[in-house]
Amino acid sequence: MPHQANAPTAGGFHATGADTALLQGLYKVEFETPRGKALGVIHAENGKLRGGSSAFAYVGSYTQNGQTVTGTVSSLRHTRDQNLPSVFGHDEVRISFNGTVKGEFAICEGTAAEVPSLAFKAVLTRVAD
Repeated sequence: MPHQANAPTAGGFHATGADTALLQGLYKVEFETPRGKALGVIHAENGKLRGGSSAFAYVGSYTQNGQTVTGTVSSLRHTRDQNLPSVFGHDEVRISFNGTVKGEFAICEGTAAEVPSLAFKAVLTRVAD
């Protein structure tokens, strides 16, 4: 279970120490744009990102320097169920992101090349190594 002293807040992290962690393992991802919110999972390992939700697959890569993480992830629709809309309004997008890793959490923001005016935010919470 994540240690709540390092839980992310709207403005970043509320931390009691200077612990830095690698972005590695299985994460719950909560993300949003002005068009809506969604949930999924993503696995981060050795610079690769793989994951998905009920409607989308996520494939990408990242680099990490200290607490800072940057990368790209493509979101691809894998089901035709239109009751599960994209928070970007597109079935396929390529997201560029940057963020901060702290303990069991990461907070990222970025944009999709297909809709660069639409801000993207995500909170990742580690669920397993």
